[in-house]
Amino acid sequence: MKKQFSRLFAAALLLCAAPFSSALASDDADLLTRVEKLEAASAIHVGGAVRVNYGLTDWSESSKDKSGDFAFDLFRLNVDGTQGDITLSAEYRFYPEYNFNALHHAYLAYDFSETLQGQVGVHQVPFGIQPYASHNFWFSGAYYVGLEDDYDMGIKLLYDAKPWHATLAFYKNGELGAPSVANRYSVDVNSAATGGFAGAQAAGNEETNQVNGRLAYTLDHGDLGSTELGVSLEAGKLYNSNTAKNEDRVAGALHLVGDYGPFNVQLEYASYSYNVANPPGFDDQVVTVGAYGSSWGIPTEADIATFNVAYTRPVTWGPIESVTLYSDNTVITPKEGRFDNVSQNVVGALFAAGPVYTYVDIISGEDMIFMGGDMVGATDASSGRNTRLNVNIGYYF
Repeated sequence: MKKQFSRLFAAALLLCAAPFSSALASDDADLLTRVEKLEAASAIHVGGAVRVNYGLTDWSESSKDKSGDFAFDLFRLNVDGTQGDITLSAEYRFYPEYNFNALHHAYLAYDFSETLQGQVGVHQVPFGIQPYASHNFWFSGAYYVGLEDDYDMGIKLLYDAKPWHATLAFYKNGELGAPSVANRYSVDVNSAATGGFAGAQAAGNEETNQVNGRLAYTLDHGDLGSTELGVSLEAGKLYNSNTAKNEDRVAGALHLVGDYGPFNVQLEYASYSYNVANPPGFDDQVVTVGAYGSSWGIPTEADIATFNVAYTRPVTWGPIESVTLYSDNTVITPKEGRFDNVSQNVVGALFAAGPVYTYVDIISGEDMIFMGGDMVGATDASSGRNTRLNVNIGYYF
């Protein structure tokens, strides 16, 4: 309707001007062009976010001595919109605390029909619970092995004809073409040990030629809510630049997402396996992954169990409009006997106040990366359970 009105308005101007001089024809054409450009520009929205973060850890003496640290966490820019038949979505993030900047996603989309869309660029990998297998700020344990909120470079087809939803995708590589760079948002296989710790090794591995398929069906329970049941498969190659060999990697998942009134339940069981072709001297039971400027080791084979539950209720506490309480739980079971199980539990609350979202999380982990331990027993810090209090405040625009 807005486009029709603006074009009619421009046409009216042309009709009024035409009797006065034919010389105005070129000016009229320029006016119409400017109107059309304005219409196109108005279809693009620029947004973003600003976040600060407080953290207190029980495994760091300096953190306890200082009663934690309060830092500027993130500044991000989003560009979204449609021009003609093409939709654009992009996000770039700045992390001063981690001293790096990173692309989150950037893709073009085209709607072939009301139920079928194609995407090309860097977009979310269709695997497991979407968009997140967690409710908290810290993600689930699956994120830290690259199986939650992962973004890669490729093409994707999305079919959505309720109650069915199907996605098929091909990814040439991770979101960055340089596999040695750990300055990225998504957790991907890292060929180097950039900023490495906790079992990272510069074995030369990288992701390539990955195929993903995800199928989900939603059961409608009427007033009681709905249940989504889904299955995901992922298969690709693991190329080693030192040995010039390709090996197979595969992952699969079954999931359930239930929305029952104020309650949300997430269940997921996933399994993954990497076959490696490392040079002599490297541990073949460990593969290096990286993100946020760091790299770390994970077991080459493991099962992942996720159980999350959340409760949301509206409130009128000053500017606070709603509160979500949650408990998110992950257990990672390596198939190599020398590795211990990895676990993470996050209990917390999300407070929503207009554009401001505040996460208050108590994160407890055992043998968990970024929780004072590691996932492959590479350091003495792996033993025991550690806890972190994390508060993240973000303004989203």
